[in-house]
Amino acid sequence: MNKNFKKVLDLIAEMKQSFATASMKFEQATLIDGTIVEFDVFEVGQPLFVVTETETIPAPEGTHALSGDLEGVSVVVDANGIIVEIIDERTTEEEEVVVEEVVAEAMSTEKVESIINAKLESFASSIEAVAEMMKIIADQNNNLSKEVATLKGEFESFKSAPINTTTESEKFAKVGNLTAKQLWLKNNKNK
Repeated sequence: MNKNFKKVLDLIAEMKQSFATASMKFEQATLIDGTIVEFDVFEVGQPLFVVTETETIPAPEGTHALSGDLEGVSVVVDANGIIVEIIDERTTEEEEVVVEEVVAEAMSTEKVESIINAKLESFASSIEAVAEMMKIIADQNNNLSKEVATLKGEFESFKSAPINTTTESEKFAKVGNLTAKQLWLKNNKNK
C-alpha cells in the first residue's frame, strides 16, 4: 500500500512540475532618462517592468523612449504595465508591417489553443493515473474491510461458544471406580 501511495505522490509532483512556471530570464533595456526596464519578450501584450534598487515593479502608464541599442524605439504601456504598442522610428513602413504580422502570428488563437490542449492532455493523463491508483487503493480497502468483517464474525462465534466449566481438581481426579475409602474422603473433605 505504501508503494501505491508513493506513486500517487510522484504523479502529483509531476503535475505540479508541468504547471510550474519556468524561471524567466528577463532582458534589460535603458530608457532615455536612465531608468532600467525589464521584459521577457519585447512585443505587444507582454509586461514591462521598472527595476528599482529593492524591487521590480510594473512600468507606469505612458510612452517610454529607449536608449542604447534600441534608441529610436518607444514603448507605449497601459496602466497595468502591459506593452500596448511598440513604435520603432528606425524601420521603414514595410518592415513595420512584417513585425506586426509576426506579433499577430505569435499571438494566434490556434497556437494558444494548442499549448493549452497540450497542457490539458498532460494533466488528463496524470489525473487518469491518479484515478487508477485511487481505484487500486479502494479495492485494497474493500478487501481489508471484508477480512475484518470475517474476523469479527469468527470472534463473535468464539465468544458465544459454551465455556467448559471443568475445575482444576476435576481434571486430575479419578472419575468412576472409586473405592469406599475414596468416596468417604471426597464426601467429608469440606466438613
